[in-house]
Amino acid sequence: MANLPAAAAAGGEGGEELPPFESIDFTDLHEFIETARAGEDGSNEADPVAVALKRGVQETNRVAADIDGQLEMLEGESVADYVASYQAFEDLHEEIVATDAVLEKMERMLGTYQYDLSSISDEIRILQGDSLQMNMKLRNRRALQKLMNEYVSSVVVSPQLIRCICEEEINEEYLGHLTELNKKLDHVTQIDMQNLPSCAQSTPELERLRTKAVARIKEFLLQKINALKKPKTNLQIIQRNVLVRYKLFTQFLAEHHAAVADEVKLHYVTTMSAVYLKQFRTYVSCLQKLELENGPTRADTLVGDQWQTAASNPMNLLTQFGLGGKEAKMKEKGSVFSLAGRDTILAELEKDPIIAHSTQNKVKYYHEQLFRSHQMLLMDTATSEFLFLTDFFETKGDPMLFHEVFSKTTQFFLDSLETFLAGCWDSVGLLLMIRIVEFYRKSMQRRHVSCLDKYLEDLQQQLWPRLECVLKENTASLRKAAQQGLTVPTNNFHGHLVTRRYAELAASLHWLSTGEPSLAEIEKPLQSMQVEARNLLETMASKIEGPETNALVFLVNNYDLVLTIFHERQLQRSTKAGFEELLSEQSHKFVESQLKLHFPDLVSFVTATEPLVQGLDENSARASEKYQGPPASVDVPRMDQVVRSFARSWKQETDSIHKNVMTSFQNFSNGMDILKQVLMQLLLYYERLYSIINKCFPQQQAPFQTELVTKYTILMEIKRYSRSF
Repeated sequence: MANLPAAAAAGGEGGEELPPFESIDFTDLHEFIETARAGEDGSNEADPVAVALKRGVQETNRVAADIDGQLEMLEGESVADYVASYQAFEDLHEEIVATDAVLEKMERMLGTYQYDLSSISDEIRILQGDSLQMNMKLRNRRALQKLMNEYVSSVVVSPQLIRCICEEEINEEYLGHLTELNKKLDHVTQIDMQNLPSCAQSTPELERLRTKAVARIKEFLLQKINALKKPKTNLQIIQRNVLVRYKLFTQFLAEHHAAVADEVKLHYVTTMSAVYLKQFRTYVSCLQKLELENGPTRADTLVGDQWQTAASNPMNLLTQFGLGGKEAKMKEKGSVFSLAGRDTILAELEKDPIIAHSTQNKVKYYHEQLFRSHQMLLMDTATSEFLFLTDFFETKGDPMLFHEVFSKTTQFFLDSLETFLAGCWDSVGLLLMIRIVEFYRKSMQRRHVSCLDKYLEDLQQQLWPRLECVLKENTASLRKAAQQGLTVPTNNFHGHLVTRRYAELAASLHWLSTGEPSLAEIEKPLQSMQVEARNLLETMASKIEGPETNALVFLVNNYDLVLTIFHERQLQRSTKAGFEELLSEQSHKFVESQLKLHFPDLVSFVTATEPLVQGLDENSARASEKYQGPPASVDVPRMDQVVRSFARSWKQETDSIHKNVMTSFQNFSNGMDILKQVLMQLLLYYERLYSIINKCFPQQQAPFQTELVTKYTILMEIKRYSRSF
């Protein structure tokens, strides 16, 4: 048992701390042993547990005796060892005492150090608090410094700022000085700052600087605006590269001296209004020198006022229509009724305006070409001016200032147009001008610039009534000519000059208005003109002397002339439908008239006899034995005469028809179609004659049937005439 503490100490030296030794209570074991001993007397010999315990106790006693002997021997040896190690133990004791002294000293030092650390921790906490307070004070001081700097910079008027505002040249650097002054003025005018002594001291100086800056800015702006008056000045370059760069000046004036700002603005309006008016007047005046001479007059309606004199004298009629001695003037006048290439302007609406001074070859232009040129220039100039005013004077899209600048110019154009329209009788040119204005109206909408909406609307309100007036005059001239009996030149049944005029004019106006919903209102006057043109042609045809075919040839030629011109313009079917019906009707009448003229017996006999044999059945009559011959009402001798007469003369008569058609119709294609119609109608009449003969003689041939010309022969003749065409 004496070794247990040493073992525990050895275990501690090894680095592992052994659990504390706890005493064990063997009371129950002793009681158990005593009970077992009590049974050794023989009372419990049969119990194997008791026997084992008995033997174990005896053996234990023996072992214990041995151990006690060994312990006594070891004790003796330990005492000897202890005595031998006495000096070592004494040295160890001294070392332990010395170590205890050192440890005690260290303990005192550590205690002192711990106390010092506690004091330092308290000081650190105090320093932390002081640091937070100092940081807060620093931030407050810096914020105050910033506010003070801003305040001082907004209140203090430095000598350098005074010198820059009052003496330095006005340029882009001057804008920075003006911005600084503007900030100071805004600051001192605040309600909270007006009661501060520092502001009260600097306010008079700032006011003097403001007055000086306003005076210098006014002088500078007026000088730049006056520079716009110089001849051959590119206004847009000065506006964009000079004035817009100094738009801060107008803002400064508007904020700090409204009266001067209004004065500058008024000066700009007055200057630019006069400049634009002068420039456009000069440009329009130069363009007018390039306009075609001898423009259309009231006499240039479809039927002029001098038609009676012209009717009595064919040469006067040719002169009236531009085919006589005044042909040169007509060339100078240009095309009045046909487009003649005038519509190409619609593809050039976005081209640059005409440069009047560069036209060395003296090219002459229609008025709508000049109109497009100066209106295009007006649109571009107005757009540039509107954007400049929005930027420089900050009008925010309000067109009022623009109207003040451009009112004289737009009024000049309106007055010029009104003067031109008073003597304008060129309906094609008027409609082209309407389309030009409509195009520019849409163009300005695409640019999102609405400053010229009212002006463009006023242009249309002038152009439309004039176009309607000119169309009414042309329609009235047709009506008047029909009422007073315009006649056809003797033996001239080709297309009339009035018809050509009407067709060219109607085709031009229809083509220009096609696909333009805004021009739909022109359809009504064109319909009225078409009615009057038809009435005039019918009236003229009714006064033609001679055979009826002359009037028919005249109408067919004139209707065909109208359709030919309409087809060339590729007009819509609805536009041509009326004249197509008229042409078909008159062509059919001509075909019938030719057959009645050259084959009167055939036509009259077939027409009169067909109703008489309509009820006969050829097949039934051929099979019947009781057939008695042709009906009594059928004139068989006349039938014989018709057949023999046709056989003798049909080739000569068809040749005569061919020659008549060739000389009657102006249009080769139309003449060929009418000839085919005549010959095919002749073939149909002859087939009807065949049918009548077959119904009258179903069982046997009549003697004259051998004289019948075969349908194949007639058909081959028709083909021969067709090939000749």
